[in-house]
Amino acid sequence: MEMSIDNLRELLEEAGVRPELAKSLDPAAPMLRQGIDSIDFPTFCALLEERFGVSLDDATALSLRTLNDFARFLKENA
Repeated sequence: MEMSIDNLRELLEEAGVRPELAKSLDPAAPMLRQGIDSIDFPTFCALLEERFGVSLDDATALSLRTLNDFARFLKENA
């Protein structure tokens, strides 16, 4: 499934990330270095699992550092 960066930003907002932060994220930079915190990140991962029926174990989730990583993962697995 093709997932745009803008769609991922919308999902981040649904997960509780402030809209201005979600919109300002550089898709190629690690999200945890741009203000996504240790509560937002797992909430976002859980939302992706629920919406797209994918499984994100801890190791996989931690290997997905950027919005581009998540988009690629969803394209290959959803």
